[in-house]
Amino acid sequence: MNENKEKMLKMSLHDFDQTDDGWRKFKDPKQQVEIITSYLETNPAAANDQTFMWHLGQALVFAGDLTNGIARMKETNAKEQHEFNKLYQLFTIAFLEKDMTSFDALYDKYKEQIEKDDKNTNKNTNIQIVKCMKQCANEGNFDYKAAYTTRCLCQ
Repeated sequence: MNENKEKMLKMSLHDFDQTDDGWRKFKDPKQQVEIITSYLETNPAAANDQTFMWHLGQALVFAGDLTNGIARMKETNAKEQHEFNKLYQLFTIAFLEKDMTSFDALYDKYKEQIEKDDKNTNKNTNIQIVKCMKQCANEGNFDYKAAYTTRCLCQ
């Protein structure tokens, strides 16, 4: 990781966060957390980007640090300005906390919009993930790695 690290830390935030040339090139979540944290130390203004900070929260959770991952997600959600993102984040946090009372209440409130997505040719990735989280939770499976997919294996 060291040979490319310096180059990666100089990337634009967009390229570092949204392309396969940035943190996503690492498959190991612990390495993702390490490079994202280094990027934040080198580029402190990146902390103002809620999508980027959400990705850090996700990487922490995938790396097994549920406590810090959820805390980061909650911080991000409190600052999130886009309602769609905010809702997706609330679903994810409730799932990770195994709070199906909150999850189901939110799902019931937006059930029509969520289920309408199945009729779309281009399905929304986040809606499909929310549906998978619900299916997994209904089976008692709160493994984020299993639920964070558009091709849900929980049936």
